[in-house]
Formats: sequence, structure tokens, C-alpha cells
Amino acid sequence: MTMGFAARARAFAARARLFAARACALALPVLALAGPARAQDPGSFFADKTISFIVASGPGGGYDMYARLLTRHLGRNIPGNPSFAVQYLPGGGGIVAANNLFGLSRKDGTAMGLLASSTFLLAAIGDPHTKFENLRFTFIGNMNEEADTCSVWHTTGIRSVEDLKSRDVIIGTAGVGSNSHTFPLGMNAVIGTRFKVIPGYSGGAQVRTTAMERGELFGSCGIFVSTLGAQFAQPLAEGKLGVVLQMGLSRHPKYKDVPNALELAPDDSGRQALELLFAQLALGRPIMAPPDVPRERAELLAKAFENTMRDPQFQAEAEKTSVETRWFGGARMREVMLQMEQAPAGVKQRVRAILDQQN
Repeated sequence: MTMGFAARARAFAARARLFAARACALALPVLALAGPARAQDPGSFFADKTISFIVASGPGGGYDMYARLLTRHLGRNIPGNPSFAVQYLPGGGGIVAANNLFGLSRKDGTAMGLLASSTFLLAAIGDPHTKFENLRFTFIGNMNEEADTCSVWHTTGIRSVEDLKSRDVIIGTAGVGSNSHTFPLGMNAVIGTRFKVIPGYSGGAQVRTTAMERGELFGSCGIFVSTLGAQFAQPLAEGKLGVVLQMGLSRHPKYKDVPNALELAPDDSGRQALELLFAQLALGRPIMAPPDVPRERAELLAKAFENTMRDPQFQAEAEKTSVETRWFGGARMREVMLQMEQAPAGVKQRVRAILDQQN
């Protein structure tokens, strides 16, 4: 009996389904074996890659000094030995660089940067210009725990904290939002200094010290101790540049005889405000990557950072160039961020009020 067209079609379809099922069954072991071979090893990913490295300042300053030192050695400690392309993004006291790294940079491990710690404080207290979330960054490591200074030129006659309180002191800042701007405002409000802050001196501490030599500025707050030692050792030794006040959660070992602003706070409320302002100094030279970097690559980069900090070649160059490296890893970075984020609402409100002042 001849099979009708509909019946033949149903039979053919049945045989096709059976063949497909058998083919899939045979293919599964092959796919299982091939899968791991095709999965890309995190280390091999970086071979022949160029990592974009953002710096939150212009060339020539302390941030550039640390960025150049790190990028000369970090690639050697990353499997695949990638190269680095340094990109300067000054502006907004570091906010431009942080916004860019967080929201616009590649999230595959080929973008990272050295950000300004001051921007983390601004994000923690809700500054509307910050378009990033502190705790969502990928933490690679911090190259140095810092202390900040107020330094003045020798011709001003300013020699003590009392001098800073008894007369107007014209200082230059790297921009609104930078430590060189926010710290003087905080100290004016809490300990009674009389800093007159003039923004617009971006491009590194050298820009401000040059303005001091010209008589344009009396001094500057916001020059890290590490920058002083590496870039201004000669004017310090000659007595042309003097440190009269320091900022941080404790006195820096190199300046044990220089008062710390925290010690001068008249009450607990003022001290808490300054502690929040200064907390981010622990993240003096923070190396970050954008959020959502694949976990294996993020861990590889963090390990490479730690290996670089211990690398004898890196350490030898750091010592030769007087670059301070009191470093720590990503876990401690997150702890510092959490401390700022979890500060009492009243303390954050007072700091916001201080920074909202127009000088």
C-alpha cells in the first residue's frame, strides 16, 4: 500500500528528529572537552594589550610621578606583559578623571587610573558633580598613605599656626574640590585660620610653588609630604619653603614637630569634621579600575600591583627618586571608603556646609 504524502511527511519529520537527537548526544562529549580549551585564561587576555591609565592631574606633579613609576614596572608583573598609555585628565579637583574612569572607560581590565582621593570625600557627602559610587570601583591598590601640608614661602614672614590665624594668607589651589581647596576651608571654619583660597593653579604643586617665588601667593595647602620630599627637597633644605601645619589622622614621621590641624580642633564636633575631611588621605595614591571588571582579571591586576610594590627593581627606582611607598591593598582601600560612607549624617552635613562656603 502506497503511503500518502501527509504520512510520508510525518515519517520524514520523525526520522529527522531522531537524527538530530542522536547528533546532539554524540556532540555533547566533544563540546564538553572543547569548552575549557576555548575559555580564555585571564593572564593570556592581556597579551598584546595596551592598558589606558588615567591620571587625575596634569603632567609634572606628584600624581604624574607616581603614575610614571608604576606604569614602568606594573606590566612586567602582569601575565602577557601589556603596555600602558598614560592619559592626563585634570579638572574639577579630580572629579573629571573619576567620572571618566567610572562611567566611560572600558570594563574589561584594560583601563585603570590613579585618582585624587579628595573626590571620594565629595562623593561620600553627596556632591552632585560626582557621577560615581565609591564602593563600586574596582580596588587595585594604594601606592602611599599620605599626610598633607600647608607650606609657605620664606619671604612672607609666616612661621607658625598663630601667624596663619592672625593675618590673611593668600594660597593657590588646584581647583574647587581638591584637597588644596577643601582643607583650608575646613581649617578656617574649625581652627580659625585665615586662608584666602584662589583656585586655578592646576597642573601640579610646581605651579603653585612657582607662583610663590613670584610673590603671587603666600603658600599652599594640599602638597603631600611625598611630593615635598621628591620634588622640593632643595627649597626645603635652603629654608625657602617651610611647612607650618600638617593634615592627617596623625603626625607624619618626617614632620613630628609640626602641629597637626586635628590637635587644634576646639571641640569634638570640629574634630569629627576634620577627621572626615582628612580620612581620604589614607588613600593618598589610589589605583582603581572601573566597576564590573571580570573577577578573575580584577584579582590578577590586584596581585600584580602587590608584586610590583615588592619588586626589587621598582623599590630601587622608588628609593632613587625619593618616592615614598607606604602601600596597602584593595581590602584596606575598601575599609577606608566604608569609614567615609558610614560617617554620621550630622558630620557629613557640617562638612558639606563648610565646603559650600564661598571664599
